[in-house]
Amino acid sequence: MEMVEGERSNRSEGRNKYTLQPSRINNEDILLCVDIDPQSMAEMKGATGPNGRPLARLDAIKQAIILFVNAKLTINPQHRFAFATLSNSVTW
Repeated sequence: MEMVEGERSNRSEGRNKYTLQPSRINNEDILLCVDIDPQSMAEMKGATGPNGRPLARLDAIKQAIILFVNAKLTINPQHRFAFATLSNSVTW
């Protein structure tokens, strides 16, 4: 962060303004690992899906992954993703 001196608005009442220098967003390689076990198929209490049926934990995990990936790709479309699942063995 860098302090900008000089101009002061009436709103700041003498407080210093700070700005962030722009930085290059690096490409990221992101590995998402999901533990798939019988508990992930259990229904979540108080959560329902779009059709009104109870939402399973795995469905919530899938939705969170979709939101995360979309947000990261909005920031930088060059990010790369890999997915792995854990059960009795690892699957890529």
